[in-house]
Amino acid sequence: MDNTTELTPDTINNVYDEAIKDPSLLASLDVEQLLSTLENENNDYLENKTLKGITDEIHDIMQSVLKERELQESMCLKLVDYRLVDELHELHKGKHVRWIRKDTTKLTNGGIVVDIKFLDTGTQVLCKNSMNRFIQYKYDQCITFQKLSHTEQLILMAYEHATSIN
Repeated sequence: MDNTTELTPDTINNVYDEAIKDPSLLASLDVEQLLSTLENENNDYLENKTLKGITDEIHDIMQSVLKERELQESMCLKLVDYRLVDELHELHKGKHVRWIRKDTTKLTNGGIVVDIKFLDTGTQVLCKNSMNRFIQYKYDQCITFQKLSHTEQLILMAYEHATSIN
């Protein structure tokens, strides 16, 4: 990728699709240029993380929450392309989330984050689901997972590639 190429969402999606088909293409990708171009977006929560690391985080949290191995595997499969949201500032409006209430083992279908409210009763996350209904949940009483965009997945692939060649 030359330095004059602008990284538009379409370009990123094309690069992502090609990288999925042929991971060796990451070797020809200028990782530093990609990351510096994307610095205007707030991607610091992904710094030095890899897709494997994110998958391991989800697997570990499922082992601590769920007792049955089959249920753990089922949940992990449902959360492919998601990341664990440990801290509230890592939760982004406009992106899809799913969550598990800490007192149950059910993974919600979730929705798109519309707003984050700070109330006397705690932090509330307002989402719009696929039925165009609004749902609100208490962030502190749930384990939240947010869907990774193609850009985020490409950044994680680049970090993974960078660590594999070092």
